[in-house]
Amino acid sequence: MPSLRSGVVLALGSGGMRGVAHLGVMAELAAAGMPFKAVAATSSGALLGAMFLLLGDPGAEMRLREFVSRGMGARLPDIGEIEGKTGLAGAVARIRRGLGLLRIVFTRHAMTHEAFSSLIDFLVPERRIEDMPVPFRVVTTDHATGEEVWLDCGPLRLAIAASSAMPGVVAPYHWEGRRLQDGGTVAEIPVRAARDLGSPVLAVETSEGLPEGDPDRDRLPKAMFRAAAMGWQALRRRMLAEADLVISPRVNHLYWADYTAVDTAVAAGRAAAREFLAAHRLTT
Repeated sequence: MPSLRSGVVLALGSGGMRGVAHLGVMAELAAAGMPFKAVAATSSGALLGAMFLLLGDPGAEMRLREFVSRGMGARLPDIGEIEGKTGLAGAVARIRRGLGLLRIVFTRHAMTHEAFSSLIDFLVPERRIEDMPVPFRVVTTDHATGEEVWLDCGPLRLAIAASSAMPGVVAPYHWEGRRLQDGGTVAEIPVRAARDLGSPVLAVETSEGLPEGDPDRDRLPKAMFRAAAMGWQALRRRMLAEADLVISPRVNHLYWADYTAVDTAVAAGRAAAREFLAAHRLTT
């Protein structure tokens, strides 16, 4: 494996707000003088990776904080798990999930392209992928075939929107005759796409942990989701095994739409990167 001091190819995974940890990881690696030879990223990894490369540290983090302070994250529908939320928080969560489900039932998707893309546009400067500071690859999924699709040129914002378009929430985006959606569907951590760009490949994993379950009490939706999560976990392990190096910030417990967790996620990313640098004797 080449020396780490000559740089790494990053594989940045998906994870919603857990992906904010990418900012902390990249900031610490950059501060230690580690070059980024190239970046392959999917979903929130593509969003946060592009933000860091274009806005730097602390610019990317400041832009994200403004996004949260304006309440822009609340525009994204939250139709996920609400168990464990009680009292007023539980009531609000149930109302929001109910409204989100109704929107999907009557409009097919919970959010329009225009509304979703406006959030991406606020966070990411307008740029073409081929004009990024380092080779940058956005990983998406072909809706029709399930094929992993790599985008190396074209409008950056559109590519990130496509890579982040969660099935059922946002319709797939049109791109050169294909309909593209969330890259995390088939490449939660895009190690293969990163390997194609060079080596060594450093994967950053910000996935969700396996949810707790009780086989004697769980209802059908939760039991089915947990079973699917087991499959995703097994696939994730196989992907990570193909990377040369892995950084796993301790964010697996965070909820994907918890917009109060910016500080927690960034701090976890920084801590994990510092541990990695110390283990490889790369601290400044």
